[in-house]
Amino acid sequence: GNLTTIPPGTGDHRVVHPNCYGGLPSSETTVAEVLKESGYATMMIGKWHLGYSYGKPDQLPTRHGFDQFYGTPYTHCEGPPSYPPVPLFHNESRIGRLGMEIKTDNLVYLYNNKAVEFIRSQSAANQSFFLYMALDNTHSAVYYPTNFTGYTRRGSFGDATAALDWNVGQVLDTLRDLGLDANTLVLFTSDNGAWYIPTPLQAGTVGVFQGAYAAKNLGYTDTGKGSTWEGGFRVPAIAWWPGTISPGTIGENATGSLDLLPTLASLAGASLPSDLVLDGQDLSPVFNAKKFPTDRYNESKVFFYYRGNRLMAARSGPYKLHFVTHSGFGHEPFVYHDPPLLFNVEVDPQERGLLSVSSASKVVASIIGSVQRHNETLVPGKPQLDLIDFQAMDCDGLTAVQSGCCKSAGGKCSV
Repeated sequence: GNLTTIPPGTGDHRVVHPNCYGGLPSSETTVAEVLKESGYATMMIGKWHLGYSYGKPDQLPTRHGFDQFYGTPYTHCEGPPSYPPVPLFHNESRIGRLGMEIKTDNLVYLYNNKAVEFIRSQSAANQSFFLYMALDNTHSAVYYPTNFTGYTRRGSFGDATAALDWNVGQVLDTLRDLGLDANTLVLFTSDNGAWYIPTPLQAGTVGVFQGAYAAKNLGYTDTGKGSTWEGGFRVPAIAWWPGTISPGTIGENATGSLDLLPTLASLAGASLPSDLVLDGQDLSPVFNAKKFPTDRYNESKVFFYYRGNRLMAARSGPYKLHFVTHSGFGHEPFVYHDPPLLFNVEVDPQERGLLSVSSASKVVASIIGSVQRHNETLVPGKPQLDLIDFQAMDCDGLTAVQSGCCKSAGGKCSV
């Protein structure tokens, strides 16, 4: 089941670019579909990034359980010079293009206006709702309204983060104003760790999750986004539910975005398809307990770290095994480790101190056994991300200069 992820086995590329005609298969079950079946109004705002080919609205969010969509099919920066200007959609209609009819910096306000409008309209109708906001203004190259320029001392990334914070704050204020806060769960998280770029004021930082062993022994400088070191996978997760979750409560349990579908379905009283196989766990008991359980980890839960189609590492409890390593976006060859690299990422989130595999043989054997069972039962998805055809790009009505591509005699675009 998915919120917005494409399953393993779907190709060597890692995202759906504008020249890709693949996308989220209709056979996948989304959170929006499950909640809509239970009577929820559903809306998505922001970056979809799960497929859109020119003239094929069947790939848009409105065909995957969302009643409404206001946003872009891919990241705001996937435009010229490599691709055509990014289109902005309202439901299945293109209403403009970034950098042309739509000023990218204004997306912060456009997205917020739509979110507040949606919440207010559902409140007036006494309608339960699910709102998914995929805000991308902190994605390099960052953007923010001009009145946020110089708002922080952290450069453009800090200013973009302040704009995102304002956006989220407006949503929370709207829930409070309408008296919906005690009956609404708000989850805030991210899809990956910080992207390493040489201009630090344009991006975040991996902080303590620096992959110290990788830097010292493998020569990697890029252990954030795109890598399977902790800096690439560890993300913040904040749950807000006044009256149910006590302020300041900290949970140490290892969780992931795959847990969202079963959790939200359970909280909504929604039924799941009987043949649906899920990797996630229902976390609703954690939220409803008003405090997080004392056990720090569910030892039976194993997390699998993928890079594209390749399973790179696995974690059980505090222990993590690296079978294959690579930097985030480097071009060096993959390094295969036999025996695997073992770290205790609870006490050593930097992945600095390599543990002896022989001294933790039971843990290692347990994780390897889980990986073997996972590989035996995994059904690879139909390849999607390698389906490349420049005719998939939305160049309608654009000149060659505007589109960032040229139409050849065969009707294709080249970049």
